[in-house]
Amino acid sequence: MKVIHTDIYGDLPNFLIDEAREQIKSGKKIFYIVPSSLSFEKEKEILMRYNKGQDGALFDLTVTRLKQLPWYFDKNQETDNQTLSSVGLAMLMRRTLKLLPDNKIPTYRFIKEKQGFIDQLVDLYQELITANLTSDDLLLTKHNQKNMELKVILDEFEYQLGHFSNENKLQHFIELLLTDKVTSDLQDYVLIIEGYSRFSAEEMILIDTLSTRVSDIVFGIYTSKRALNSSFIEGNIYQQSIELIRSLSQKYELTLIDKSVNKDKSLATNISLLMEKESDFSISDSDVLHDDGTVEIWQVVNHKEEIEHVAKQIRQLLFTGVQYKDILVLLGDINADAILLPEIFKTYEIPFFYAQEKSMKDHPLIVLIEALVKIKKSNYRLQDVLSLLKTNLYTADNISVNDIYKFEYYSLQRNVKGESKFKKTFDHVEAEKIRASLVGEQSPLQLLLSSRKSKGLTWVKKFQAFLETGLIQASVEQLYVDAETAANFDKSSEHLEVWKLLMTVLEEFTAVFGLESLTVQEFLEIIESGIKNASYRLVPANVDVVQVKAYDLIEPHTADYVFAIGLTHANFPKQKQNVSLLSDEERATINQNIREHGHIKYIDEPVFINTKKNNFTALQLFNTANKKLVLSTPQLYSNEQSETSQLLNFLISRGLEPKLKHGINLNETVAHIGNYDGLLANLGEIQRQLLVHAEQTLEKKTTSFWLSLFRVMTKHPDYQFLLSAAKTDHLAQRHIQLPVISELYPTDLNASVSSFESFYNCEYQYFIKQTLHIREFEKIDLDSRLSGAYFHEVFEKVMRDSQGGTQNFDKILTQTLHEVDDKYATYFTRDASSEYTQKKLKEIIKQTATIIKKTIANSGVHSLAFEQAFGFEKSNLETYQVALQQDKQLNLRGLIDRVDHIFNALGAVDYKSGDKKFDLQDVYDGTNLQFLTYLDILRQNASKFSTSPTIWGALYLHLQNPTIPLKSINDIKDIPDELKKLMKYTGFFNASLAGDLKNNFDELFNLGQFTKDNQPYKSNANFFSEQEISSMITHNETLYKAAGEKILSGKININPTVVKHHAKGCQFCQFKSICGFEPDIHLASGRPIHQKSKEEIRETLLMGGKDHASSH
Repeated sequence: MKVIHTDIYGDLPNFLIDEAREQIKSGKKIFYIVPSSLSFEKEKEILMRYNKGQDGALFDLTVTRLKQLPWYFDKNQETDNQTLSSVGLAMLMRRTLKLLPDNKIPTYRFIKEKQGFIDQLVDLYQELITANLTSDDLLLTKHNQKNMELKVILDEFEYQLGHFSNENKLQHFIELLLTDKVTSDLQDYVLIIEGYSRFSAEEMILIDTLSTRVSDIVFGIYTSKRALNSSFIEGNIYQQSIELIRSLSQKYELTLIDKSVNKDKSLATNISLLMEKESDFSISDSDVLHDDGTVEIWQVVNHKEEIEHVAKQIRQLLFTGVQYKDILVLLGDINADAILLPEIFKTYEIPFFYAQEKSMKDHPLIVLIEALVKIKKSNYRLQDVLSLLKTNLYTADNISVNDIYKFEYYSLQRNVKGESKFKKTFDHVEAEKIRASLVGEQSPLQLLLSSRKSKGLTWVKKFQAFLETGLIQASVEQLYVDAETAANFDKSSEHLEVWKLLMTVLEEFTAVFGLESLTVQEFLEIIESGIKNASYRLVPANVDVVQVKAYDLIEPHTADYVFAIGLTHANFPKQKQNVSLLSDEERATINQNIREHGHIKYIDEPVFINTKKNNFTALQLFNTANKKLVLSTPQLYSNEQSETSQLLNFLISRGLEPKLKHGINLNETVAHIGNYDGLLANLGEIQRQLLVHAEQTLEKKTTSFWLSLFRVMTKHPDYQFLLSAAKTDHLAQRHIQLPVISELYPTDLNASVSSFESFYNCEYQYFIKQTLHIREFEKIDLDSRLSGAYFHEVFEKVMRDSQGGTQNFDKILTQTLHEVDDKYATYFTRDASSEYTQKKLKEIIKQTATIIKKTIANSGVHSLAFEQAFGFEKSNLETYQVALQQDKQLNLRGLIDRVDHIFNALGAVDYKSGDKKFDLQDVYDGTNLQFLTYLDILRQNASKFSTSPTIWGALYLHLQNPTIPLKSINDIKDIPDELKKLMKYTGFFNASLAGDLKNNFDELFNLGQFTKDNQPYKSNANFFSEQEISSMITHNETLYKAAGEKILSGKININPTVVKHHAKGCQFCQFKSICGFEPDIHLASGRPIHQKSKEEIRETLLMGGKDHASSH
């Protein structure tokens, strides 16, 4: 047995291939063993090295893995039993747990159906095999209940597994070796093992058995001569390698062959030497790094910019003649880059290959199966049905994507949900076509999901029928054909692998659950769990691609150019957590007890292995590149501030200066031009910076480059649309041409009060809704508008019928509810959700009715009218008109919920389902025009109510059933008092009536705080003088006039209100995708609301509103 060792900067594969040549010359055959994670890349590399650059096969040299060795000597062993994959093992584990009674596993009985627990059990089973342990060894720890239950589960699992052909192939091969059944075949073989710094117990037994049956075993190991001779190795960067060599030398006659090379002066070599000195505590202050440009540390603002810098650098390397295959990208967190890196590399047209198993969870077929599970579990929830249909796999003849969108619109609009709703005919042709063929009673979906409990074999047949009749199989086949036709072989392989996996899952399900009685829910959940967590490995369709992999799956001297990104403190080194069913302490106890018996048995202890591995992984990374290595760390990673890795800090502390890589900026020119698409993606930001920094001093050469480029592009029609969107941070004013204005507003301007509140919230919002009449998506359902109409109708009728007093109030309320409920029965009887909503609405009505009853009982309140309309045809009240330019009028329309007469004065009451408060700032800025408009109308129509035009005020009545937190009260008896406080009218009042209002209506109205003299405090914002009320009404008219004339001018701004740097005007807007307003970019285009004190606003209004903040 030999060990060929060299320093990390030595070319170990070359030394091993030289050894292979010598062995082959002497008549030997070679098994070249490499780790599974490197097998594909290493096979090509080794064969090309052996053939000196020529690709070709060898008869006497086979590149393989340790676990693959049995296949070469035991190919023909067949069995009639089914062999289970990892997916099948998980299914069998689920069945095992189902068979075990709860009293056998009391600790785990509550989680035995959880897929995560099942996966942990399968992992533990496989880990015990790798460690050469049995379930009995679990009891070597403290005899706790948990491990005893694990033993019960694993023993039963082993018994169930006995019905399948799942014997350990490696163990069977070892038994063949021990009985000398294949020894003669191995005598001329030499094993060359590269890339291992440690072996599992299972692998070690195989090596031990082979050691006396093969011609020789040669290990290739990275370690330095200095480290090998060191007496203290704890923490040494070569610790794992030294421990392996020492363990081998204790058992075998070992020949050490030192292949140390002369130390070159490269930066990577110097880094390696310094890391070794740091690990054995021999480093000094004079040990520094001298930058030769072969290793760079990048510091980038965020991860997106980091990947873009790498993409641009790759494009520039290609320009110098470098090939894609000479470039390697290493990832700090491969899962975090699953979406971002492919998108950016696609923009920069960089073909790449992820050297890892690919998850199937995002494939449409997996989404389809997940949707089936959710549809059954949630009783045909609409979003689950839509998820199924939008996979475009489950379909029928003559069904188009447009039909599905119409079905979606119809179903959303009518809030269709629940199996019973989908069984009823739709009154829309396209929507009904989808319903009948794909969701209705005779659809493949219903036939599958409505089936009764059946045996597993029956379920597989039904599911296969569903795949066929639902055209799912045909759809997947079409996806494969389309991908092949488009030469997208990665995608076609993905479709093929996913379909093959589904067939394997069904086959193994039949083997495990074939005779088991299951519900459709249980069947689908088992299939889902089997396929959702599965993965597959693709082979690159093209050799000349950029390799992308996790940085901990590499070896030295892999590629000419290497970019390692995402090397944050959290990712580099990686801190792997033990998430198995055995704790670190339990693992250590098991190993300690086994070690005493001298057997080749041991289970991994992740904490100790991780510590030893991390420094060596970093050493390998620093020696990965042959020509140039970039180590990049972002300041922001996954939306969090990230710290610099301690390993990178070591390099920086020894003199390797990091380079700060800026994002898109004007100081770089061709560096931004990775490729055409990449440049176009950056043009908007570059142009924006040119405009923002137009007056700042920049290098003339830099600005000239970009200005010249933009000058050429602006003259070319193909680029004008790109540049127009990024001209400025201020959105341009929209101008409507005069002929269009004449068509839009041929006569007077007619609008509602609320529409002008929308205007002052954002002019463009008004234009979209009121001028273009673009509507938000409306549901034909029990929404806030319908519930508002329901409330208004109930209270209007109750108050009309109760004008004589409160004697029959409760009876009138009950009768009114009965009558109005009949009218809204269509909405209240749709489903359980609608019935629940009706119940909650009635609770609100009954609680609010208490304040209505008090209002009627108070002799000081006389309700003169209800639902008083103005501006409509046949309205009782005169139209509210404002004179505009060009002899046109603004005609406003609205509806006053209630007109009350108090102290020979008029006032308005408005019912609100939300907690609306009167705010003088909103009145001043134009976003609350309603109250003052109502009062203006009442004042103009006072004669119709046979009263004076004096105004007593205006009130909101919040329709509510308030919740009172118990922690907010001292005693349960205080609840009625708290309810009284909450159930009051709020609004503003005429100050001249303050005392009278306090004396007569304190129980009804929220009047605010009063002095001992029965007058409101100066700070009480609820009271205004008659002059102030008149000035507010006048200000209101001014706002209408300004808005009307602005609308008729055809000049429309995209200017949502901005309060304290927050775009308040965009808060509930549904049209942001149309206007293009982005708060972080266009905030300056908004209309700033300058917050003023109540006194300032009052003073301004009394002066005629000359300084009002609502000017446009």
